[in-house]
Amino acid sequence: MAEASAQQGNTAMKYTVTHGRKKQHTHEAFIKWIVEEHLPLAMPVLKKHGVLSYSLFVTPAHLNEEIKQELGKVRPTWEFADFDCFIEYSLPDIQTIRNIMADPGWHAAVKDQEDWVDTTKALVSLGYSTPYLLETGEVVNLPKSK
Repeated sequence: MAEASAQQGNTAMKYTVTHGRKKQHTHEAFIKWIVEEHLPLAMPVLKKHGVLSYSLFVTPAHLNEEIKQELGKVRPTWEFADFDCFIEYSLPDIQTIRNIMADPGWHAAVKDQEDWVDTTKALVSLGYSTPYLLETGEVVNLPKSK
């Protein structure tokens, strides 16, 4: 991983985790638990350890089903995610994850996780994100034309 860090220079790492709820909870109750109970405990720990950004990408089942119906017609071999949310962290380095996981405050922030999250289906990824089209409409990071 040190080699990948050297290749990316000063680019922040992206760490993502997918979460699906335990079936006894509704999607809405699950997201409410994350936002109102988990995040207030987690944010001080994330800030303490230098997390650069955190975003919660909420994926309601009705939207996933709608896109599956549309794209499934033209991409029948594609699989469609079946999660309630994707969490994305921007980090300065992988040590940040280790530091967070070892922090007693993090253990308090995830104390109810086993009641809410189907951890058997969580997916984790670590890598880099390069923007090419900004919300302003500006195209960036493409090679210059010759």
